[in-house]
Amino acid sequence: MNFPFGITSVQANLLLQGTLTTLGLAFVGISIGLCLGVIFGVISSRRLWHPVTGNLVRAYVFIVQGTPLFVQILLVYFALPDLWGGTIAPSTAVIIALGANSTAYVTQIVRGGINAVPHGQWEAAFVLGYSTLGTLWHIVLPQTVKMVFPALLNEIISLVKETSIVGAIGVYDLTRVVRDTVSRTMEPLFWYLCAAVIYLLITSTLGILARRIERSFDYDHQH
Repeated sequence: MNFPFGITSVQANLLLQGTLTTLGLAFVGISIGLCLGVIFGVISSRRLWHPVTGNLVRAYVFIVQGTPLFVQILLVYFALPDLWGGTIAPSTAVIIALGANSTAYVTQIVRGGINAVPHGQWEAAFVLGYSTLGTLWHIVLPQTVKMVFPALLNEIISLVKETSIVGAIGVYDLTRVVRDTVSRTMEPLFWYLCAAVIYLLITSTLGILARRIERSFDYDHQH
């Protein structure tokens, strides 16, 4: 099968595999981040603050946000196995690091959204007979999702782009595929442009999907 610009079928297949690896890593990483980030954001919010859990979450967020993702990946891959004297697969290390990193940023986003819900809505829900958990689930979180959705989208897009460094520990993602192809073909301009276009297509697609979801939230759009 012939591909445009002289790309061979082998090269096209490698690009596809690398793209799928990038998407898979990003998907698992953001899934972990969303699940844990929502929980951490809730328990560290102003209304549900407890000194022990709240300070632990804040310390976690401070450490993760204050260190580069690349260093976090290296720590997980090289240092974490020393705790049990074993090894860890590169893809597993990347997923742990991406999930941990995303969790910290999602926590900040969710916490800010919950804190932005007026205090009076909590009190009104209690008057109507809602419990704290019921108020959180039925009143606060739906509003929080609408407020923080654009920020969550930015986190998802950032995580997709940040996966470009995972090839440093041997994960065969899109960037690693392109780097290896450049070393064989000696055509850096063409192949790095290919990588840039693929990343742009991914992030643009996410943006289009996000705008459709935003419209379902009845956001006001300026045209």
